[in-house]
Amino acid sequence: MKKLIPMLFLALPSLAGAHAVIQQTDAESGSYYKGVIGLSHGCEGSATTKVTITIPNGVRGAKPMPKPGWKLDVVKSVLERPYQSHGKTVTEDVTQISWYGGVLEHAHYDEFAFRGQIGVGTGTRLYFPVRQECVVGELNWDQKPGDKAKSHDHHGEHGSKENQTSHAADKLEYPAPVVRVVDGTGTHHH
Repeated sequence: MKKLIPMLFLALPSLAGAHAVIQQTDAESGSYYKGVIGLSHGCEGSATTKVTITIPNGVRGAKPMPKPGWKLDVVKSVLERPYQSHGKTVTEDVTQISWYGGVLEHAHYDEFAFRGQIGVGTGTRLYFPVRQECVVGELNWDQKPGDKAKSHDHHGEHGSKENQTSHAADKLEYPAPVVRVVDGTGTHHH
């Protein structure tokens, strides 16, 4: 048993220091992609009660994975550039997925999963902003490179004075999970 615990920490190196992480950080353009967002804590000791993932342009036909004890809300929006899928023109697509009604205690870890196709011609990086609502407070994991530092009023334990004064110019405090898109043939099946 003593050997098992260190092995678990080695298996999850991306969780150390990160709070809303996406497991698979590379995706092939044209392929079907399973996104799994992991949350490692609540909001300043408060349990998480709602998780919303914004699906970026370039991800087609996103579908959430249901979670026992949680309800789902899927938002579709009109597309600026429709696309073809299975011989039909798609004019609106999923832009947000929310899981709510469950409780993820501050001291626990859980995952929220979805699946979609990475559109051919997609840019090199896709950002998946995550809004984590808690019994008290919320966290918005939505920063991208080049974003300015956020106010710390509603960000849980990250709002301490030492964090407010020690910003590293190149390090984001509330980074949006990101996937690097690599060239693909677009012929992968689901």
